[in-house]
Amino acid sequence: MTLNTQGQKFSRALLILNSLLVPVFILFVIDALNLSFLLRFGFIYIIIIISVLKIYAMSALAGSILEIISGEEYVVRIRRAHQNAMDLWPGFLIVFLMLRLIDFSLFAVFPAWHSWRIVYSSMLEMIAAFALAQWAIGKKYTKPLGIPHRPFKFSFYFVSVILGTCLAEVILGIFLNSHTSSFYGKNVLVFMFSYIHVFEFIFCSLGILDNYPQIKEKFISSKEIFLINPMAADIVQSFGFRIFVPWHPPAFVVLKALTPKTYKFREFNQVIWHERYYKNNGLVCITSFTTNCYEAYKIAKEFKKRGAKVVMGGPHVTYLPNEALAFCDSVIIGQAEGVWRQVISDYEQGTLKSQYKGPANEEDYALVHQELLNAPPNITKDFLETTRGCKFRCHFCSVPALSGGQVRTKSINDIIDLVKKLKPHYPLIKFIDNNIYSDPGYAKELFVALKPLNIKWKSACTIDIAKNEETLKLARESGCDGLFFGYEVSGGSLEKNQGGKFAMAQKYVEYTQIIKKSGIKIAGSFIFGFDSDNLRSFFQLWKFGFSVMPDVSHVAMLTPLPGSVLFREMLTKDRIINMNWRSHDYNRLVVRHPNMDHRWVSFLFPALRIFFLVTTNFSGLMVLVIILFLPFEMCYSFLR
Repeated sequence: MTLNTQGQKFSRALLILNSLLVPVFILFVIDALNLSFLLRFGFIYIIIIISVLKIYAMSALAGSILEIISGEEYVVRIRRAHQNAMDLWPGFLIVFLMLRLIDFSLFAVFPAWHSWRIVYSSMLEMIAAFALAQWAIGKKYTKPLGIPHRPFKFSFYFVSVILGTCLAEVILGIFLNSHTSSFYGKNVLVFMFSYIHVFEFIFCSLGILDNYPQIKEKFISSKEIFLINPMAADIVQSFGFRIFVPWHPPAFVVLKALTPKTYKFREFNQVIWHERYYKNNGLVCITSFTTNCYEAYKIAKEFKKRGAKVVMGGPHVTYLPNEALAFCDSVIIGQAEGVWRQVISDYEQGTLKSQYKGPANEEDYALVHQELLNAPPNITKDFLETTRGCKFRCHFCSVPALSGGQVRTKSINDIIDLVKKLKPHYPLIKFIDNNIYSDPGYAKELFVALKPLNIKWKSACTIDIAKNEETLKLARESGCDGLFFGYEVSGGSLEKNQGGKFAMAQKYVEYTQIIKKSGIKIAGSFIFGFDSDNLRSFFQLWKFGFSVMPDVSHVAMLTPLPGSVLFREMLTKDRIINMNWRSHDYNRLVVRHPNMDHRWVSFLFPALRIFFLVTTNFSGLMVLVIILFLPFEMCYSFLR
């Protein structure tokens, strides 16, 4: 193997490592906790618990690293990582105990060796990394695939890199044991230890897997499709949702259902993008909405530059296809169900069109339904819809244009099949409808069919369901635990003159009380920034929200999203002052307002939004009470 090839291996190891900084940081936190308790407190039980966590984290990460190197996966997936931990923890436990036993024996028998502990421990860690990589590859791949063991040939370059990491560990250890290091300095050093240990495992694994080309060949496919849902502009919020509210994009389900089974899929759902994800061939499919379209465009541009074919879809490119075509090869306008099989056919023949648009047929919907029945429950739960579209045509909403102004209802028998599948796994089921009450007659039939299943469910709805006492009662009896209502405006707002849903504004409080009495919880959404609004209007909206008092509330800035009537009006009147799509996140005023300065409103709104959130609903008030009174309780307990 040439020196250049070995150098590429070193670079690839760094590339993989730098894309795994989050799990490396988790290892650092565990090591930092262990060091802190060991040096300061010495609580043996806590140290044991932390050691168990470390073994779990190391085995989970090691398995994920091998999947990335082999090509089995591109990203770390939580479920896969957990399975890796369950499969590999015995080997990591044995090595962990052996390292501790050797360290203790050397210290007990040869106390003078303590001054050399930094040197021999770094050598032992390196040997352990190689041994674990060899064992884990055998456990995951060579034994299940029936590949005979092959001895590893140590090259001069390989040994040099490994010895270099050992030297780096020695230097870090000297600084770590120095009394001059600050608290933050020691934490940085501990992080560097974790960084180097993971690098050693990656580098060893790359070298060992070169001996087994059959493993990589198993996961290489000439027919691959990349499914990408980029992160939103607010990366912290997006990452938080990814961790705490995992969600599988329904578009992924649709495309997989309508694609020939000969294709292999690579899914990237709101991941931090790294250079190693790019590929120079294959088909890349990117779904996007307005606030993440810049990230989508960036990814599309880079894939296209490398030679891959890129298709984009989703609400934003549906309304602005020409904008998207500057970065991709083709766009899907509207629903993918009606055109995706044609896209695949054209891709295989090398005749992709720039735009695809067409109505779906029942065969397409049937294939998607079958995919949902066969998919794992954690995927099916995110695409449980009874209707698509909404009966109202609110001027600020882009849903009517996306659904073609129609409301499509799904077979109730199909819904019951999916609910039965999910019932053993989830205590609360969520329907993703824009408005589950878009078709009152259908809603009534649905609630009757759900009633015998003895489930709890929630969905989005319009508040006019309160006008139909029988249907509301059926909803509650069918297991409705909560409904999300878009109040948008208060009863005293001038926008009620627009008609449509706003015409009910004066009866919002009355309808809310009816729904609350039925036993259904309420989540409410409000909008600030209409032309008749000023800063005083915000407090009128707050008073209204306080009088409604839902269980959860949310207020957003009126935003002209592409596809809405509001967007066309603002564009025609040249009132949009910020066309940076990242800013269209419901937090900023992006239009020229007749009564308010957009700079002041955008500056104040985040604080006003939090104030609204914690004072106009039961959940927020409970959090506020805890925050306000907990310090007093702690002081009282301390003084007593």
